Amino acid sequence: MKHRTTDPADAGAGHETDEVPELLLTAHDALRGATQLITAQETPEAERGFAAFTENLAALLTEVEDITSTISADPLNEADRRSSLMALYVRGDAGRIAVLIEQVGDIASGRGTQSLARPLTGQVRELGEACVNLMAQAHDVLRVPGPLTMLNQGLADVTARQRRLSRLLLTGSLACSTRDALDAAVLGRCYEECAWRAVALAGVGLQARAPAMGAH
Repeated sequence: MKHRTTDPADAGAGHETDEVPELLLTAHDALRGATQLITAQETPEAERGFAAFTENLAALLTEVEDITSTISADPLNEADRRSSLMALYVRGDAGRIAVLIEQVGDIASGRGTQSLARPLTGQVRELGEACVNLMAQAHDVLRVPGPLTMLNQGLADVTARQRRLSRLLLTGSLACSTRDALDAAVLGRCYEECAWRAVALAGVGLQARAPAMGAH
């Protein structure tokens, strides 16, 4: 990738291609840390875990800002249209992922040492791990690279787990407090959207590698 030959109109898109795998990797680490915070029992390492999560989230936000800065200052410049659009899509998906991960961290921070009810912990942990794994797969699809369809099964798994969690919460099948139910419902939505955004981000990264129509 460092030595590929591109037309000037593709230069920005090439930059986006280089950035997206790193964004996904940073998001993966941040979400994994947030998931551990919300589902782990109180341990002496909890404070260090929160510090690591905060560091990873800050790194993700910085990377999103760096992407934003690549958007052309002159959106009417036709030569920069493709790179500007790529940056816009990446900023939108990665920025939203950062907000969602921050929300998971806020829930963990707000609960302090109060763990989710035991019936919920397993459900949320498995959903979170499924989303984290999907982010890792999205990263790998860009590094290999591979077809976006490789992510379909992982995305379907996250969606199915979220739907099941929602159904259990709505039917009262899980013994828990109202606060636990509300937190779990929000967490489920966060994970589901993170998964969807990660796949969308991988799609943009793959599209950035495709030659622009009419470039040759």
